[in-house]
Amino acid sequence: MHLIRSTYRFVLIALIGALSFYGYAQDETVTTSIPYEEIQSLESEALEEEDIEELERLVQVHLKKAAAENNDIEKARAFYYKTILEEPVPALAYADSIIIITGTSSHPNYPALGYALKGHLLYQSGDFQLALENYLEAYNLSLKKDNIEQQREFALAIAAIRNIYGQHYAAAELYNRSLNILKTKKDFENSYYEDYILLLYNLSLTHLRLHALDSARYYANQGIDKTMQLNDKANLQDFILLDAQINYYAGKYRKAKDTLLRYVGSLDGTSKAIKLYYLGKIEDKSNNRKLALQYYRDIDSIVTANGDPFSEIKDVYHQLMLNALAENDKKKQIEYMGKLIAYDSIHSAKQENVINEAMVSYDIPYLKHQKKEAEAQLQTKQRIIASVGLLALTGIVTGIYFYLRSVRMKKKLKLLLEGNTAKNRVSTGPVNVHPNSVPEDIRIDILAKLEKFEKSERFLDKDLDMATLAQELETNTSYLSVIINNYKNKSFPNYLKDLRIAKAIVMLDNDPILLKFNYQGLAETFGFKTGESFSKAFYKNTGIYPSRYIKELRSRKADDHL
Repeated sequence: MHLIRSTYRFVLIALIGALSFYGYAQDETVTTSIPYEEIQSLESEALEEEDIEELERLVQVHLKKAAAENNDIEKARAFYYKTILEEPVPALAYADSIIIITGTSSHPNYPALGYALKGHLLYQSGDFQLALENYLEAYNLSLKKDNIEQQREFALAIAAIRNIYGQHYAAAELYNRSLNILKTKKDFENSYYEDYILLLYNLSLTHLRLHALDSARYYANQGIDKTMQLNDKANLQDFILLDAQINYYAGKYRKAKDTLLRYVGSLDGTSKAIKLYYLGKIEDKSNNRKLALQYYRDIDSIVTANGDPFSEIKDVYHQLMLNALAENDKKKQIEYMGKLIAYDSIHSAKQENVINEAMVSYDIPYLKHQKKEAEAQLQTKQRIIASVGLLALTGIVTGIYFYLRSVRMKKKLKLLLEGNTAKNRVSTGPVNVHPNSVPEDIRIDILAKLEKFEKSERFLDKDLDMATLAQELETNTSYLSVIINNYKNKSFPNYLKDLRIAKAIVMLDNDPILLKFNYQGLAETFGFKTGESFSKAFYKNTGIYPSRYIKELRSRKADDHL
């Protein structure tokens, strides 16, 4: 679970300016003509940058367009953002609306996503049981529609909830099922690298909770080998630290301690608190009680600050309470008792008599006498801690759909920026059988002339058609069409689009002036008649919307001048 890192950052640049840059922020008649894909891209950016005001405006644009076109799927996609913007009760109503309007849809993702979204909202509110019911409904719908991706993603959410309830065997089964589905993908270890690494980590951690140390180490070692192979230092560190926890349970305390001490200084938050816990337990086993208690106090400081408990926190406060009891420090007893109650309630929501059971388990007489008073004092504190803690616990669930989509988009963007992935799409491919309809001498002549054509930038003329090009190449449209279809493996329109997009990628990277153009200006520069046709061609060719590519280029150019 600790492999999931937040992709959200606070930035000061408002997307309103970016929309004006693209030339359609103010004109309502133009607004409704924006492609849905572009609206969704901008919504995703606004969400990532936590620009709530701009996100609200974009959602209204999205809903207006969807309503005008009576498009229920797009309404559902806009309602998703409504659930983010609204308070819990109306957010749940929007989730229900998604389920209702897509209930009979043949779309492979709906209404399953509506149930998954409702499950997520209930998860955030602490109603894990009802959240689980909705995730199960979503999962069953994904089975009916044979949506393999959804099955894998929803299974992760179900596994997370079952882990909360201590159903680690069920969680392990779900993680294994997700891994088996992933293994059906071609080159899954690289094509779905982030998914694969996350599953390896969760499988190792779940088996560790089951005290199945051999299995835990097996998955951890796989993760270590793969992250080392790709020089993925951040995820490699997570696996190494997980291996240290495995060594602790295997009784290899010296080895575990050395690893934990080597990395703990670079950690923060809950991740650091968990590692400090193992250091504390190791010192306890080494009869160094003073240092162990210092680790426990450090953990208390971290958890108090971020409100994010972890499963071993009860043991931490148990140890601190025992020490306070031994020192007859009643003030500290009450403090640690209150925290124990608050954090234990988060981990044991919907379970009856959980607080009484905790008291019996820790067997501290003073705790019983002060229970009612502590509960009254902690009511407000518990609500705050619960909300913050639950937000932290929803890391996996939040990424069910949009996290994975964002990861894949970023991979494509990285490839585009580093390797110009579109440049090879226009090269002449291997042909096993040469077309008999074109004489060999004519075929050789046309291919040579096409090579010159591709270097001439003649293709940037938006009025260029096959008849004109055939005339310029001193051939006919029949021969030209056969050559392009056989040797370029695409139709003439797609051949032109690929040439133009490959050129656009290079020109945008090399000419900062182009980064100031609106979509229509870019379209005319690169041979397209409309901004919408340019946007669609760019996305189809690269898998990235031009807004994302341009934004990244502008950011890099700005960094170069710092």
